[in-house]
Amino acid sequence: MINQVMKVFIAVVEEESFTKAAHKLHMTQPAVSSYIRQLEEELDITLIERSTRGIRLNAAGEIYYHHAKEMMILESRMQHLIIDLQEETKGPIRIGASYTYGEYILPSMLASLIEKYPKIVPEVHISNSATIMNDIRSATLDIGIIEDEIQDLKVNMTRLLKDEMHVIGNAGFPDQPTHQSLKEATWLIREEGSGTRSYQEQAFIHLEIQPKTITLSSTQAIKNAVASGMGLSLLSKHTIHHELETGRLKRIEYNNVSLERHFYLLTPDVRFHSTSTLALLDMFNSTAIEHHDTSR
Repeated sequence: MINQVMKVFIAVVEEESFTKAAHKLHMTQPAVSSYIRQLEEELDITLIERSTRGIRLNAAGEIYYHHAKEMMILESRMQHLIIDLQEETKGPIRIGASYTYGEYILPSMLASLIEKYPKIVPEVHISNSATIMNDIRSATLDIGIIEDEIQDLKVNMTRLLKDEMHVIGNAGFPDQPTHQSLKEATWLIREEGSGTRSYQEQAFIHLEIQPKTITLSSTQAIKNAVASGMGLSLLSKHTIHHELETGRLKRIEYNNVSLERHFYLLTPDVRFHSTSTLALLDMFNSTAIEHHDTSR
């Protein structure tokens, strides 16, 4: 079990203050200081550097914090799995999803999941593919869905769903654009680490252009910018369906430019999964391109 000293240390680091950590833990500030002093004496090394500007971890402190945090995550996971032995499908499930899947596809999946298992409590984190992969690797997340294939020995990955990427412009953009007009247009792209960004860059190679770009970290922001006439973009068909129907955006056809990709389902390489995780994985497997192993 994680001892109190370790919990106090983690709180001090994350709150960046002895006083704030004491408030969070419902302790006095001298008691928090005593725990940290006890820890440093046991290890015979300083972990936290104090100054008038605040606190910071030194190299030893960074190492201790990293491993203490991992131990806390493992303990939390262990407790949830033991509770799962009651055989009732319930409890939290931590899901990381890329912007496209998380904002446009996942909500309906979760609605079906909760309807079937009302005691499951989803916790969804929307982020880019690189961040989700890191969180799956460290088992901070139970399930991840990303837009880019990133191989990692500590992660189980299968293809979940096929997607298509289309070039889009606003209603006033020419129906039959020239290569020059595509080259001279400003393109709205996602940030580094986004699965969509890598396919946008592939589109530039396919079109043989090196256009001026503007980076936005939100698909909705890109759609709004394109609709306002700021430029063009390449986005998933799942994100533009409504805008195409209303005429706010239109698909730009040029030499059949479209790219196919997949959404990938990820789980950490752990021996046991919670019943809530298994329930969602079974739901994904019912329609997935590839079966994702749910064996304990």
